[in-house]
Amino acid sequence: MSLQRSITGMLVKMPIHKSRITLTLAFVLGALSVAPGTQAAEPDCGQQLVDGTTPPPTSSYIYPRQPLQPFYQWENNYGYCGEVSMMQAGLNNGQWMSQFNARLICGTGLSQSGPNGACAAHRGQTDYNAQLLIEDPGTGVSGPNVYADAALCLSNSRLSATTYDYAAQTPGIAGYEQYMSWVKQEAIGGHQVTMAILINGGSDPQYDHEAAVIKIGTNHSPADPTYYPDDVVYFDDHGVYTLSGASFTSNPPIPPGAGSDSTGCTPYVFGYTFGSLANTRAGANRKGAQAYSVIIPGKQTIQTYTGGSGYDTVPIAGPHNYGFSVAGPADPTGVTLPVALTIAGPTVTKGATNPRDPVAGYDYENPMIGTSVWGKSCTNTPPDAWMTNFVLQVAVSGLTPGVSYNLYEYEFSAVSGQGSAAALAVPVEDFNANAGLATHVTAFTAVSSTFQQTVTATSGKIVVFRCVPASAP
Repeated sequence: MSLQRSITGMLVKMPIHKSRITLTLAFVLGALSVAPGTQAAEPDCGQQLVDGTTPPPTSSYIYPRQPLQPFYQWENNYGYCGEVSMMQAGLNNGQWMSQFNARLICGTGLSQSGPNGACAAHRGQTDYNAQLLIEDPGTGVSGPNVYADAALCLSNSRLSATTYDYAAQTPGIAGYEQYMSWVKQEAIGGHQVTMAILINGGSDPQYDHEAAVIKIGTNHSPADPTYYPDDVVYFDDHGVYTLSGASFTSNPPIPPGAGSDSTGCTPYVFGYTFGSLANTRAGANRKGAQAYSVIIPGKQTIQTYTGGSGYDTVPIAGPHNYGFSVAGPADPTGVTLPVALTIAGPTVTKGATNPRDPVAGYDYENPMIGTSVWGKSCTNTPPDAWMTNFVLQVAVSGLTPGVSYNLYEYEFSAVSGQGSAAALAVPVEDFNANAGLATHVTAFTAVSSTFQQTVTATSGKIVVFRCVPASAP
């Protein structure tokens, strides 16, 4: 799901549902013009440069169990916002995979953009079903064809997750409030939540983009999941909006504003009150509307590309709200300890050190897939290099001093298979009994409540960590 800006001011004739939003120069200069007189360089880079808004302060905040680090997504092949949201949840639960592998893990058989040769056969248009989408198959909100549904993507990644139950949702504002209450309740539970949102300038009747929740601000009890219009949700938009000086710009492999780039700006973090987010498709696109909104659910006949041919729509009843929430690693017996990964950086691309982004740090992948900095590439070819000096800081928490533990590391060089056969060969129970599946094991006795180590790999590798007591099955 990407936001594509046209430097010619002409709309690109193509489906722009969920994954590709075309902003004409008229839109850039009108509905979301950059505030005059502002500077794009840090530390002034923020959402106010995009739509003139700033989130109001609140008395307290609700955070997921592990803090969320913004991550800069690839824009080609309809964008990787869903994949990046899943990757962020993975990092916070002890695992790394690239955006390329995060799409393959869904097991569609569509690779990155559709079967080989599909890009040429469809004039450079990506197969819509290749990208990670949040709708659940067989629930009346999609067509009959296979697509990268979030539930299977997350299961194959060996993450414990749920999707929002939109089938039980009430139409209208009441339904929107139900959805936001679910988002809040999942955050209170410490889970990593991904929301489906509208972009000003988009066209999908339900959602254009998938964004990861960073925190929720509230003036009420932080344990209360009730919907309050003055609650504020903060999310990472994965660097969709980028600026250079006072103008919107493209999405190159290195985020604008990183390193010594004093004029670039990638805000990442956007915050809006619950009461301000609810909108219709038309309302979300009106001149002067904020950058992001959330659809008000309904029961009209609408068109969706999800589960269609990959290039045409199918009718469904809607719109609906969608989301997914990751509670932790797949571990039904609850024996694993919390493990989080951090990209320590600086990473290296083809011998050159990548600069640090002031917000995302080293959480971006350079080079990107494809060649277009405007999100126009359609390709199954992986990036022409993977990052080296890719240092992952492993942090285990919740340990009991004096107790012995096993930290298992599982490494994979690629993803293969379709459907559930694409799942990672990582156990979900009996971790010690299945020690032979691990690539490495670190046995240690805790001397404090935490344990840390570093691992160096290339970014093309899949690396998964699970920590269990040595006495566990």
